[in-house]
Amino acid sequence: MIPNRFNTITSKLGNWLIKQPASAVGIDIGSSCVKAAEVSFGNRQKVLRAVGVLDLPKNVMEDGFITNAKALTEVIRQLLTNSGIVSREVVVAVSGRLVFVREVMLPVMNQAEIKEAIKWDMEKYVPYEPGSYYYDFAVVGPGNNELEIKVLLVAAPHELVNTLVNVIKQADCMPIAIDIEPLAIYRPLRDADNAMIIDIGSHVSQLMMFQGASPAVSRFIPIGGLSFTEVIMRTLGLDYAEAERLKQRQTGENSDFEGEQLLIYQQIDLLVDELAREVRRTVEYYQVQNREAVFDKLYLTGGGAKLTNLPQHIAAKLGGVAVLLHNPLTAVTLSPGIDTHYLQDMALQFALSIGLAMRGGKP
Repeated sequence: MIPNRFNTITSKLGNWLIKQPASAVGIDIGSSCVKAAEVSFGNRQKVLRAVGVLDLPKNVMEDGFITNAKALTEVIRQLLTNSGIVSREVVVAVSGRLVFVREVMLPVMNQAEIKEAIKWDMEKYVPYEPGSYYYDFAVVGPGNNELEIKVLLVAAPHELVNTLVNVIKQADCMPIAIDIEPLAIYRPLRDADNAMIIDIGSHVSQLMMFQGASPAVSRFIPIGGLSFTEVIMRTLGLDYAEAERLKQRQTGENSDFEGEQLLIYQQIDLLVDELAREVRRTVEYYQVQNREAVFDKLYLTGGGAKLTNLPQHIAAKLGGVAVLLHNPLTAVTLSPGIDTHYLQDMALQFALSIGLAMRGGKP
């Protein structure tokens, strides 16, 4: 079961919920494609009805910000139609480096006092001009001593949120909730109180660290699935499609490799080394300030996590941390008409959209 504390956080931070719909659509807007998942709610079950993915034209998204709203609107309309998604009640996430997520320590106080304290002190925490952003907060646990509480702050610029909401409306959909990516990706997991998640996108990876089911750290690492593909393209002089096919055959074990294969392995290994090193640095920095913090699992998700044997490869470099693939399908029941073979192959890429859709029902 997901801890009650997580339910409280999602109810508080996944704000703007208008009503509990019969079904909801999670729309994951990435840098290179848009993914959607429809989940229906009934009989205490979350049923995955339909999924779909559609590539974005170039220069539509930049670091989570929409740079071509008209093109994105058309892609969303086409995606929902092509994938057979019926509901138009949508949950989306604000994302990118402009989304501010931070834990702060405050003296023990009641909810009204916390709200007032944060209202007056937000300028100390958020690097935006006053009045230029939306924000919310939730108490996520005790502090480092009995006189403190730990509060999670989330903020995003007005322009980022308003542009996203307007695109959803222009696509003839109703935005019923705005979420943040760490909470949405975490939502389908079980027994992951003190876990880390790396979402390996096409251009960057997002490292998310959780303590007691609360997002403690969220940071971006400039390594993505495209980084691995480019290594193969440069090494062998292949085009993108050929390099992608070869990438999926890399095993992460060099015992049988020779010649060009060994060279590719060595170059990929350097990227995995760098990814693991950034994880260690982030954990060590957090533990300096939070000595009791423990991270016992690392989940890999996103299209870039499909590199063969990547979990074993990273686990060998981290030591002592279980590295697993995120499987959002364990949190939902599959509709009889859905293509299970396709879903099993694409599960990593639909983790965020499924988590967003799950937000549309009661936690």
